Amino acid sequence: MKDSVGYVIVALAGLLTATVGAVAYRSVPPWGVVMAIVMVLAAAVFARAWLSWTGLGVFAGLWVLLTAVWSANGPGNSVLIAQDGLGIAWLAGSAVAIVIAAVIPVKLLVGDDVTT
Repeated sequence: MKDSVGYVIVALAGLLTATVGAVAYRSVPPWGVVMAIVMVLAAAVFARAWLSWTGLGVFAGLWVLLTAVWSANGPGNSVLIAQDGLGIAWLAGSAVAIVIAAVIPVKLLVGDDVTT
């Protein structure tokens, strides 16, 4: 039961960080991008620490899926994530943040007393 609730929470974290980041990254340039990337990094580290690789995979997969939706042209050719410097910084920086969460050593996440 704990794992199923964990996957739901990690999935919601992926969806929420993609949505909030897509809206907030332009808020206060350049600090909006920085804070949105820090939010993705924190959520990705949380997902990996709680549910290991599968948690990070669920988080990253849903983040990528919804970010692709927000990057696509909408009605009237409008986009939420523009292809300018800030938009590219948001996309690339968030991808790097997820990779950083993936390469953090397990001992840093769970400590010495826990075996995985």
